[in-house]
Amino acid sequence: MIPTRITDSDMIVLHSIESYLASRNIPQNLPPAEKLMQYEQARDYLYSDIVQRVPRISAYILSADLETDTVAQGLNMSLSKHVMDPIFVNILLQYLYKRNSPEENNVTGAYLAKVLSKSLEQNSKEAEKTLPVKKADKDKKEDKPVEEKKDNKNDMSSVKHIWDAVNQLLGNLRAIVSTKFAELNEYQSLSIAACLAMNNKDTIIEIYKSDLPISAEIFDIFREPETISTLVKSALLLDKSSVVKRTPNQQRFLDSLTTWVYKKLNDIPTMSSYPFLVAVYGTANPKVETLYINPKDCGTAYSNLYTVAKQLIN
Repeated sequence: MIPTRITDSDMIVLHSIESYLASRNIPQNLPPAEKLMQYEQARDYLYSDIVQRVPRISAYILSADLETDTVAQGLNMSLSKHVMDPIFVNILLQYLYKRNSPEENNVTGAYLAKVLSKSLEQNSKEAEKTLPVKKADKDKKEDKPVEEKKDNKNDMSSVKHIWDAVNQLLGNLRAIVSTKFAELNEYQSLSIAACLAMNNKDTIIEIYKSDLPISAEIFDIFREPETISTLVKSALLLDKSSVVKRTPNQQRFLDSLTTWVYKKLNDIPTMSSYPFLVAVYGTANPKVETLYINPKDCGTAYSNLYTVAKQLIN
């Protein structure tokens, strides 16, 4: 598990190249060639420092509540700007290649995918503003063809380097997703791979929000007990209010998630599942009315879980 503790030195991420260059008190009256050299040196030094922190900062941002965590907000804003620079991403990939850590690759790939998705979403909104609006013709004699404007909603030129990086970092996960769910296109498979790579409490809700034809069986690719426990806990604490309006894809995912959780808990010996559930709910007498999954609803088909749930839940 990658630690998510942020240190004071991590605040270097908040620097732009210009602000970092200014902090070095370099004279302003340098010849153009010297200015360019100083700029490139500052950029390379700054980027080389930041990339060493990216996996940990990515893990922190992905696990934070960006609505309320101002530290995560600042780090995300600055890091996402760095990521838009192909030179930064190239240095980052070189660093990760040397590290050769699947865990660091996954969490970094998940963060880059988040930046990519946000950028494409913004690009789509901007494109909508520039699309021509069809007006009613008042004078048929003066009917003129409407000039076509380029629809750049799917223009990925400015973020192609991020797309390539995510593919490189999450390629193995994407291939697994594509194999299990062949109806997904390349971008959809990569989106699900990014959700899986997050490997935290938000993985389930992000897959739900994706509204793609995915079942919870995809979680069977994980073998680590800690990851399985995190997913089961996240599913058990899923509030009904967060999944109110459901599309057919989302309902099928939730149905499969419920079955997957029942099965995982039923596979645990009763003497182990009882303390696990108490730890999940934080009490030996949990109130589950507001939660989407009620273990007691599993029925006798899951005998181990049903035995424990009857003792735990009124």
